[in-house]
Amino acid sequence: MLLFHINMKRASAISVLLLLLTGPSVTTVRADDRAVSAPMATDYDRLIDDGLRALYYLDYSKANEDFRELTDRFPASPLGPYAVATGWWWELTNEFDERNPALEKQFLAAADRAAAFARKSIKTSGDPDGEAHLCLGGALGLKARWEAIQGKWLAAYRDGKQAFDAQEQAIAVNPKMYDAYLGVGIFHYYTATLPAVVKVLAKLIFGGNKQQGLDEIRAAMDKGRFSRTAARLFMVGILVNDDKNPSAGLALVREGRREYPGSPFFHLLEMLVLDEAKDWDGLEREADDFLTRTKKGEPFYNPIYEHRALWSLGNAALGRGDAARAVEIYDGILRDFPLEDRWITMTYLNRGRAYDRLGERDKAVADYRAVLKRRNVWGLRDKAKHFLQEADRP
Repeated sequence: MLLFHINMKRASAISVLLLLLTGPSVTTVRADDRAVSAPMATDYDRLIDDGLRALYYLDYSKANEDFRELTDRFPASPLGPYAVATGWWWELTNEFDERNPALEKQFLAAADRAAAFARKSIKTSGDPDGEAHLCLGGALGLKARWEAIQGKWLAAYRDGKQAFDAQEQAIAVNPKMYDAYLGVGIFHYYTATLPAVVKVLAKLIFGGNKQQGLDEIRAAMDKGRFSRTAARLFMVGILVNDDKNPSAGLALVREGRREYPGSPFFHLLEMLVLDEAKDWDGLEREADDFLTRTKKGEPFYNPIYEHRALWSLGNAALGRGDAARAVEIYDGILRDFPLEDRWITMTYLNRGRAYDRLGERDKAVADYRAVLKRRNVWGLRDKAKHFLQEADRP
């Protein structure tokens, strides 16, 4: 199963709207209820583009700076407060696995401000271009995702349903606001792929079907102004997780790497897809390249990401059948990176698998039990329980 932010298959339908960087298609830019001049409109778009680009380079301070300036210079636009909330969310989910009380507090406060601002804008202006509804749906969607992660299902349902309704209203107001199609498309697609026990209820609430969702996500990917990359990421998840077509997913990831050259995010994502494709040579090559860039101090290749590339290097060895080499790499990660993040949990899991293949069942069981003692992310406890019952085999 491909992990990272594109793993939606195991998620509730409530938790899958606008998890990444959706944003409105800006056709009319207003400030203080007046159409802004061309230079200001250019600055408006530039600040959005620069901020989103910084997020994909994992440059959170730059993104926050751009989004704050967007909010200050264009105080009538609901996009500024929504962009600020999105920036906090992106950092929270990439760096802290949704576990950082101070950052969580900042994110939730920002999401509430963005939603309140959008509601006020809708009430005062009528939202003639659908932008405020789009931002309302985006802010509530991010909040619903956080609530789902915390297991607060009633709150997640409430905010998720309101988010879906707001996105649909944005499209009703402006059918050419293609960025809005991503949120509703995600709902329509995943409600059609939920387990049968909840599918009927979900379809009654959200409607749509799998093909409709795919068409909407593709519309955002092909025609969206600011959600193209987010839609591409969701499409990668669909191609790899659902369609079992990692080569097609890899092509989209490499499009992203060409668009954002030097982005550690897309580099890491390519390694995950190569892992799914069982391209062990390619995975080792990219992991070595990532580590080289990190050691050279290339911009944005922060040493804090080194263990993620090492994990991929261990997986390449494991995939080739060299379990002893994999254990050696995983041992180094656990020795040198005393962290609480998901990558360390996955290291315990995969080291257990390597021990199983070496016939060292007691050591494997100890690692699987270590996974059970750690915070549950990405369904890793379920995987550990499976291997506790049945030893891993090549």
